Amino acid sequence: MRAYMMGVLMFASAATFAQPTADTPLQRADFVSLDRNRDGYISKVEALGDAEIHKRFASFDGDKDGRLSEAEYAAAKDDIAKRVLVDSALTARVKAALLAEKGIPSMSISVETYEGRVQLSGFVGSPEMVSRAGRVAANVTGVRTVHNNISVK
Repeated sequence: MRAYMMGVLMFASAATFAQPTADTPLQRADFVSLDRNRDGYISKVEALGDAEIHKRFASFDGDKDGRLSEAEYAAAKDDIAKRVLVDSALTARVKAALLAEKGIPSMSISVETYEGRVQLSGFVGSPEMVSRAGRVAANVTGVRTVHNNISVK
């Protein structure tokens, strides 16, 4: 029984903490699906199949040959995953700051973050709350810009 439990724990921890690398079948399948002409590289046109890769294609193209190798693609996917984590943490910090601020109905304000740019949306009772929410969000460490789309009800 103990051996069975150890096996289950080892499997669960491996499944939980396994990070994709260039050698994982999932990432390899993503690369192959984008490589339409099967030349072993992803061109800028082929990158249109993945909006995040296409958006920053030039920065991911380390050797500046106009195409992504499998290693460059793996590095790009890692970079995107890190950005998503950073943006998620920033969203959580902005939400926490709004919750801590008295007089702002933070539960009716939505927060979205992309590359450090925070977008606030929702409805509040007065124009003062709109500007206060924007100031609170702007004062959170890591916020580059705030797009305040909160409306007054």
